[in-house]
Amino acid sequence: MSGLPAWLNHQDIKFVECVVPDLNGTGKGKVVPLSDLTGGEIRIAEAIFGQDVVGAWCEDHDLVDVADVDMLLTPDLETLRVQPWSNGIAQCLCDCGTLDGESLSIAPRTVLRGLLAKYEALGLKPIVAQEAEFYLVARNPNPDAPLQAAAGVSGRTPRSPRSFQVEAMSEYAPFMERLYRYCEAQQIELKGTVQEMGEGQLEVNFNHGDALSKADEMFTFKRLVRQAAQSAGYLGTFMAKPMTGSSGSAMHLHQSLVELESGLNIFAGEDSAFSKRFYHYLGGLQKYTPAAMSFLAPNVNSYRRFESADSCPTNVQWGVDNRTTGFRVPKSAPPGTRVENRIPGSDNNPYLAIAVSLACGYLGLMEQLEPSDPVTESAWDLEYTIPRTLRESLDALEKCDPLIELLGERFIGIYLDIKRREIESFSEVVTAWEREHLLLTV
Repeated sequence: MSGLPAWLNHQDIKFVECVVPDLNGTGKGKVVPLSDLTGGEIRIAEAIFGQDVVGAWCEDHDLVDVADVDMLLTPDLETLRVQPWSNGIAQCLCDCGTLDGESLSIAPRTVLRGLLAKYEALGLKPIVAQEAEFYLVARNPNPDAPLQAAAGVSGRTPRSPRSFQVEAMSEYAPFMERLYRYCEAQQIELKGTVQEMGEGQLEVNFNHGDALSKADEMFTFKRLVRQAAQSAGYLGTFMAKPMTGSSGSAMHLHQSLVELESGLNIFAGEDSAFSKRFYHYLGGLQKYTPAAMSFLAPNVNSYRRFESADSCPTNVQWGVDNRTTGFRVPKSAPPGTRVENRIPGSDNNPYLAIAVSLACGYLGLMEQLEPSDPVTESAWDLEYTIPRTLRESLDALEKCDPLIELLGERFIGIYLDIKRREIESFSEVVTAWEREHLLLTV
């Protein structure tokens, strides 16, 4: 089978999961024989991009064809990996195209590729790195019951924060062993792991690299964490705010731009100063992030993270090495000059979070925007300037013509449709808080 990596000859691989990241960041696709990876035609319904998180489908046939048409999956063999939790199965991420041979504009990988092409036309290449926070929680078959942190090897359930304590992380040694083993099998290099601020909460850092491969890496990592956690006897969750009273989970996004020809970081100015294009890019992040918020905080639960403001930004201020701001600029040598977007939650779709952050910066470059003055004190004491609900975020996106033009009108239309239906579904549910405080009171 020409085109397949040579290492497959030493693996007992018979089947491959052909995986497509959908708009929610969920993996869709099908399992096919290995021979079909390069020698067959792989199809699946295009309508998978119109399905929301509760399983309902888009019924706007101006957005999704009423005929439920097929699309073609093109395996990206650079992403072909052995699946460490299965026997004889590999996985491969796929690009999506129409039956007429065009790239499918509503696929998240296509959306990100489109932004990268915009930068390539400027002679630039985005470089990104991500941090992922997540919780390990006890198995919870009853969704009405509150989540609890997973018990460690001592048998005890953590009840208080043990931030950065190595002994707290050692409580999850069975999970950590599987995590590292799975990452090695899937060629994911971890830069560091720490115990975070919440009970059972971990943070993992990754090396920087090109935007598409880093999005692929995070998409794969999130699935890998869930599998490793289940094998260890508990659950891994990337919900932005899974437990009342505990810290939220963020996915900080570091970003910079390098010249394609020279490889130089264009954010670095002379004498350790920042360049003009650094300020334009940052100005774009400040101006357009409120309209892009629904991609950085894509679920109704996402906004609970911001209400507590526990190590979480509440505005689009920026500062040098200031973790209270939405955009932190770490102190670094000129080649490492970058912006850390601290707004995204861990529940985001990495393809779309990276794409919209790059889109905001791109608009800043095109419009030569200027940022506000840097903040040296606590930005938490300043005005709250980001949307406070998913509904507000979607309304802001719908009114932002520059982002719609960059990301694609059909893509934005489908995204607005599925997310608004999720809000309606959530709003129909009476919560435990309402029963507790209103049942016998009002």
